[in-house]
Amino acid sequence: MTSTSWWDGVVVALGLLAPVFLLLRWTPEGYPDGSILALVSSAASWGVNAALGGSPIAVFALSLAGAMILPRLPRHRVIAFIGLCAAAAAIGALAFITVPFTPATAAKYLLVPAAVTAFIYIVLALVERYTIILLSLERAKQAEAELAVAQERIRFAGDLHDIQGHTLHVIKLKTALARRLTHSSPDAANNELDEVQRLIAETITRTQDLVHAQRRLNIASELENAKNLLEATGITVTITTTNPIGDPENALLAQVLRETTTNILRHAHSTRATITIDTDRIEVINDGAETGPLPALGGLDTLRHRLQEAGGALDVARHAGRFRTTATAPATHPTPPLPRSERDR
Repeated sequence: MTSTSWWDGVVVALGLLAPVFLLLRWTPEGYPDGSILALVSSAASWGVNAALGGSPIAVFALSLAGAMILPRLPRHRVIAFIGLCAAAAAIGALAFITVPFTPATAAKYLLVPAAVTAFIYIVLALVERYTIILLSLERAKQAEAELAVAQERIRFAGDLHDIQGHTLHVIKLKTALARRLTHSSPDAANNELDEVQRLIAETITRTQDLVHAQRRLNIASELENAKNLLEATGITVTITTTNPIGDPENALLAQVLRETTTNILRHAHSTRATITIDTDRIEVINDGAETGPLPALGGLDTLRHRLQEAGGALDVARHAGRFRTTATAPATHPTPPLPRSERDR
């Protein structure tokens, strides 16, 4: 629209190929290959256009290419900014080869190119700074999510050590004692071995309880833990309670909530999560889920089988970027009173 002739438009279009090349290969960090070549070719396009007395809008290619490259210099960015504006005006001075020097042409080929370059540079430099801030926040969010998962693993490792560390030490001492008593007092040795067998069975049971999160788990504590972990990573958490949980100590529902929280932290890019509680049912919905078929559920699949064996249910679904996990525990009903005739007996 601003070209003075067909060749003017062709030169401007060719010059714009350089910044388009940069845009197609741009990344949040570093410089794409060919950045210097793109800067030189856009400067050449502006020089040819100015020397032939074309439209000053041809400086846009040079301004855009320079504004994408120079703000990422490690130092002397202000000097680079002034130099780019001065270069745009200096190249525009080639117009005086073919057009007379007047205040109007000076403004057209010197002031306008410098001002356009300064404006574009400032705008893209601000965008660059904003991009860096967003990238830093995203990295911080990811680091916090990984830290939350690591803390959960450390907590589990501590519980496992509490269960097995002391017991294994006692077993070691008792087996050594039984070895010494084998010949001198076989009955005492057998008693020690029976005690070792009892300790091993007890440890196996306590370890299984830990794996299935039956040890010291309840809905209230897991709900508070899930809220704190998710909010620490920048996720907005909404908790809706229609009816209080019928069994606050229901370990299966507490484990489902813990496993779902861990999955959100590790596999999703969520910004919002909703936890709904209704008697013996918990539903967790989070956004940021990937598209496509459901992945392998891992821990949730194990919990699904355990809930089904107990008479409950676990359902997962993914639709339109949202992941929903619904767990229903088996309802607990009080034992009905005996008929009067039975009570009389």
